[in-house]
Amino acid sequence: MIYDLIIIGGGAAGLFAGASLSSPVNGLILEKKASPGRKLLLSGSGQCNLTHGGSIKDFIPHYGMNGSQIRSALYRFNNLSVIDFFERRGIPLMEREDGKIFPKSGSAQDILNVLVHGCIENGLQLHCTSVVDRILYHGPDSSPAYTVCCNDRTYKTGRLIIATGGCSYPATGSDGGFFSVLEGMGFKIVPATPALVPIYVNDYLYQSLSGISFDKAEASIGSVRNRGAVLFTHTCFSGPAVLNLSRFARPGDTVTFNYYPARPEDIIIRELSLTIPGSSRQILTVLYEYFDKGREGFSGNIPKRFLELLCGRAGIDTAEKASRVPLSKIKAVVRLLVHDDFKIQKLGGYESAMVTAGGIALSEISMRTMESKKYPGLFLAGEVLDIDGDTGGYNLQFAFSSGHLAASGCQDR
Repeated sequence: MIYDLIIIGGGAAGLFAGASLSSPVNGLILEKKASPGRKLLLSGSGQCNLTHGGSIKDFIPHYGMNGSQIRSALYRFNNLSVIDFFERRGIPLMEREDGKIFPKSGSAQDILNVLVHGCIENGLQLHCTSVVDRILYHGPDSSPAYTVCCNDRTYKTGRLIIATGGCSYPATGSDGGFFSVLEGMGFKIVPATPALVPIYVNDYLYQSLSGISFDKAEASIGSVRNRGAVLFTHTCFSGPAVLNLSRFARPGDTVTFNYYPARPEDIIIRELSLTIPGSSRQILTVLYEYFDKGREGFSGNIPKRFLELLCGRAGIDTAEKASRVPLSKIKAVVRLLVHDDFKIQKLGGYESAMVTAGGIALSEISMRTMESKKYPGLFLAGEVLDIDGDTGGYNLQFAFSSGHLAASGCQDR
């Protein structure tokens, strides 16, 4: 049978492309795993952070060096378009204080259900456990132009959308295996690396504080700074500020954490030096009460256990009366709080990476339609391309934008 359209990959970009078709087709979605959308179900810790609020113009810096190259794709199907797409299909959305947009139900399954249902309504059959190992192109004058080889079966079509993902979370099917097929077709591929990963450091000190996070901290490497949540795990630093910074990190670099950027170091020391003399209370109590004050929209969230550990590093007995603690040791605690340096040992691998950096070079496609410049009627969308964004809905936004444009482009041919 000859199909109007075949979509390879049943993840966010492929499913969105299928659900975005303007009219039904006789088509297939070929998904290598036993069910579609496995990585989508993990997004936003299972709540599915669809996109981000605000102006689409503000999205561009969140995609690193390649952000300017995808401007037209994002503008043509922006965050408001994504919101409208799901709300018109009965999924109420909400924007959190941090700008992240989720379904009100807090369920990624609701999003997946809408996309799968949309694909079926548009005439696409979903074939799971279908591993594509070869694509044959028969030339622009052939009809159909493509043969897709899969599980000892072949499918013919004139239009293809490739949305096979990158290498992150390989258990979901996004394992990078399809890059060899694309490389064999002559596509230029930027070497893939894990992105949005935790940072492992030498002499990590916070194993006992696993689960503690600082909502408005700052992580920096050299002149590159990122504000957001920093999370202690059993083995490493994580949280949005760390994940977003990781694209700039390399083993051997020094990463610096400021857990309380609401106040400059010198002002903290000056204010504490006015509070401590004459105080008969324990130094730990004085420090905790000082940092527990909300300042400039910054709610104090410096846990006592963390302050206790910092005091230990500065050589302070936390049971000591505040008035008996030398100012030099107070300065040492404050210094650790606002300038905590660690040497990077390694970055997280694909098993912990939210997305993949690298993939098909953007120079291979038309950003207005997502069509290959080399292969007419072949479109690419999502993480298979060399684009990776910050955490916060930016990667799904690109998956949806590029999937929608690929769907529009193949139906305009």
